[in-house]
Amino acid sequence: MKTKKSLYTLAIIAIGLLIFGCGNSKPKSKPEASLVPSETINFPLDNQTSNVSSFLAYHDNSGDGLLFSLNQQTNEIQAYSLNEQKLVYQHSYDIDGPKGVGEISAFHIVRPDSIMIFPFSKNSVYTSNILKGSVEGLKYEPPLGYTNASFRPSAFPSNSALINGNLIVKTSFMGNPYLLSDDQMASTHLAYSIDLNSGQTTPLPHFFPKGYWGDKKTYFRFSMSANPKFVYSFFGDHNIYYADSPNSKLTPVLAESKYFKKSIDRFPTDGSPEDRGIYPIVTPHYGNIIYDQYREVYYRFCFPAVEIQEDDNISQLLSFPKTFSIIILDKDLNPIGETYFGKNTELAPYNSFVGKDGLYISINHPENSENKEDFMSFKRFELIW
Repeated sequence: MKTKKSLYTLAIIAIGLLIFGCGNSKPKSKPEASLVPSETINFPLDNQTSNVSSFLAYHDNSGDGLLFSLNQQTNEIQAYSLNEQKLVYQHSYDIDGPKGVGEISAFHIVRPDSIMIFPFSKNSVYTSNILKGSVEGLKYEPPLGYTNASFRPSAFPSNSALINGNLIVKTSFMGNPYLLSDDQMASTHLAYSIDLNSGQTTPLPHFFPKGYWGDKKTYFRFSMSANPKFVYSFFGDHNIYYADSPNSKLTPVLAESKYFKKSIDRFPTDGSPEDRGIYPIVTPHYGNIIYDQYREVYYRFCFPAVEIQEDDNISQLLSFPKTFSIIILDKDLNPIGETYFGKNTELAPYNSFVGKDGLYISINHPENSENKEDFMSFKRFELIW
């Protein structure tokens, strides 16, 4: 009898220890997502094509990824095969005349044989059928006080989205934003839709965040990722803002770089032209936001503060920053990791695209030893999680 009681007591103790032991143990934390370098791809170029593209877009095509690139010098759209690493298509467009499309700013790929073209200075969008060689234009009137469709002002590239016959595009306020109050800025639209049947435009209820301006005005540039969510990354805001549809309001999500200080320096509105010119270089800030549909993550590019050295080429630093990092967010925009690219990385982050096999970042940085003028080259990065 004593033996049975002893065994019963031991069993109770064992169960108790198991329960309390499980309760006190900490679940293993999930490893942080990171970007790991892989191979380099190289596309040979002719002598009229720069190795840094004016606009990039990737499209799958029967198992062979196609990288579409804009050559602004020749007003030409080119397509490169990732499998064969060579040019497979190119077409230059007239600027003036019956088939003129103006100077091309950006494009939207509907299908590999159908491309929508956006000119710099014309409030028109053109659909080009590559197989037929036809070009059809549609004129639209931007909402009063806003610019034509905007894609790449400075280093803040954005894409467009085609939804039920409406094209969603980013825009900019036409006046001087530094003259606006915070309330006025918070009612300034970020994007509008273009009805591709009528040309009618409708502003989206997506605005600058309340408090972004305030007493401490920063830079007004931002990047937009238009599919599947509408996600905005502002120069001087640790949050990103998203909407699930064109007509829903924006919701903030904290996506802060661990390489930034908490406070971002104000824009020197009263400073010298030199102070204003170097502000985007020396000030920590956020840049483009890109969606990776194959891995269902977002990449937010971050640019830590740098110190200007006496021998630095200022104009070069605007296009080719010394350092950067990339915050990785899951499909619900929860930060899951951040990868830092140090001073010896020498990549060109503004020339990046997502392909089926990873994130590609240009190595055509002037200081990169692998940079060759007659090749457009990209380092592929794999997402490890």
